[in-house]
Amino acid sequence: MKVKNLLKDNAGCFHIIDQDQTVEQALKLMSGYSVSALVVMTKTASQGIFTERDLVRCHILFPDRNISTIQIKEVMTSKLIVVEPEDTIDNAMGMMIKAKIRHLPVVSDGRIKGMICLEDLVKKHVGVLTQELHYLKDYISDLQDAAHD
Repeated sequence: MKVKNLLKDNAGCFHIIDQDQTVEQALKLMSGYSVSALVVMTKTASQGIFTERDLVRCHILFPDRNISTIQIKEVMTSKLIVVEPEDTIDNAMGMMIKAKIRHLPVVSDGRIKGMICLEDLVKKHVGVLTQELHYLKDYISDLQDAAHD
């Protein structure tokens, strides 16, 4: 299965924040949307990502500053690891595990089309495994019925 299939299944929604906004504003957005990451944008392009992990780093880097005074650009992750719609879900999961991240922007033609998170990938993977399990149970049941005939 490909990443683009996840985007069709209502996964992939993402929210943005400007790099000049504050960590406090980011937390309000994240709480309001019930998300754990925001794509950091300027008017023209993506600059990075702000995640819960960046919030933790914020408290370590600036222990004496109030989050209302810390700008996103001071603590965001600027190196974006991305996936393309045609990449497989297995490839995306492997990238996330290797980089130890939980969010992957989906980029096509140089623009972010969506974002997938580890939870999206796990849900899809569990769904596939559940279908396989049901198929195998039916197959074994049919074999047992045939053996009794």
